[in-house]
Amino acid sequence: MLGKIHEIYESISGEGISQGIPTVFVRFAGCSLRCGKVAEKKLWCDTAYALGPEQGEEIFIEEILKKISFFDPNHNKQILITGGEPLEGQNGTKTNLLCEQIFNFRISQKNAYPAPRIETNGKEAIEEQNNKVYTMDYKLPGSGMESMMNLNNFEILKKRHNSLDEIKFVIRDRIDFQRSLEILHEKKPDTNVLFSPVHSDLDAKELVEWLKVENPPKSRLSLQIHKFLWGDKKGV
Repeated sequence: MLGKIHEIYESISGEGISQGIPTVFVRFAGCSLRCGKVAEKKLWCDTAYALGPEQGEEIFIEEILKKISFFDPNHNKQILITGGEPLEGQNGTKTNLLCEQIFNFRISQKNAYPAPRIETNGKEAIEEQNNKVYTMDYKLPGSGMESMMNLNNFEILKKRHNSLDEIKFVIRDRIDFQRSLEILHEKKPDTNVLFSPVHSDLDAKELVEWLKVENPPKSRLSLQIHKFLWGDKKGV
């Protein structure tokens, strides 16, 4: 049985290198991080409604796969597993099982997107197996969560050498941006790098100016287009 699932729905990928691609989302409930709640600052998590492990409902894997097939009858859309945190605790074991089943079926069908994408917060360990791709956050000082980051994940990403993997920096201010440059210099990742402004704290145009000057390798601005289309509405 899978851990508690908050929602399963169809939309488009809102950010990153897969932005705009039709996608089926599987959202786990539960995450131990509380990003952005620093001093007088507020929590910035987009999915605060799914942070509690008591949220959502327990669903058998067969039912999850059936719901995915309902939204994707031709099995040719991206599958994105997110949260909450899909790799934390019991969620991780169950996410891996789900990825294995999806990948094995889709690779046999020569699907364009056989490996589900996992959005993970950078605290949990990622794996070398090729039955998944990763969007991995690195939490910066403005999140208050940097001490929780698993630095070994950078080495795993290098070993994977998957052209679809990506590292995401969520930027609250110039301090965060400078720290992201330090991390890139120290770890020298060879994967895609995303820079995303905290929606309510940093003007994206200011972040653009910083990127124009620094131009980090394989980096791009990543805006959350779902917010421009639907605001903070759930399940879109």
